[in-house]
Amino acid sequence: MNKILIPVDGSKNSEMAVKHAVRTYGQDPSTHFYLCNVQLSLHAHIGKFLSKKTIDEWHAERATLATASAASYLEAQGMNFSLSHVSGDKGSAIYDEAIRLGCDRIVVGTSKKNTLSRLFENSTTAKLLEISDIPVEVVTGKTIPAIERWGIPALGAGAATALMAVVID
Repeated sequence: MNKILIPVDGSKNSEMAVKHAVRTYGQDPSTHFYLCNVQLSLHAHIGKFLSKKTIDEWHAERATLATASAASYLEAQGMNFSLSHVSGDKGSAIYDEAIRLGCDRIVVGTSKKNTLSRLFENSTTAKLLEISDIPVEVVTGKTIPAIERWGIPALGAGAATALMAVVID
């Protein structure tokens, strides 16, 4: 059986990854797709006031919303698939889920970014490529908006410059 994990978050890029995976691997009837949504862990101070059951239900509800479009697409295409959700650091959580499920491949969607953007950003794709011994297939989407392309790296570079100035003084 060909097992493929696709991290989904409801974004256009994750939907593009799902469509790419169906086009590429969907002809094989033994292929099983695993849609995985990663929820961020709640801060410990917030978690003290909520039960584990309440937190799990909240994560499950948010994961269902995030995977709804991809799940309906796979269902319409007649594909075998399962849904799961995990919490924690996105890159590590996706890799751990792929190991747990025995997946042969991870197909991840991402936007096109320049080198400077990737330098200052904590990229899930970069983390997956760094830690995974499972093949990771990266499907690139559209370029990010100009404000993200230039604004965020400029803020990061400005913050880095200010930090260096403080350290030097």
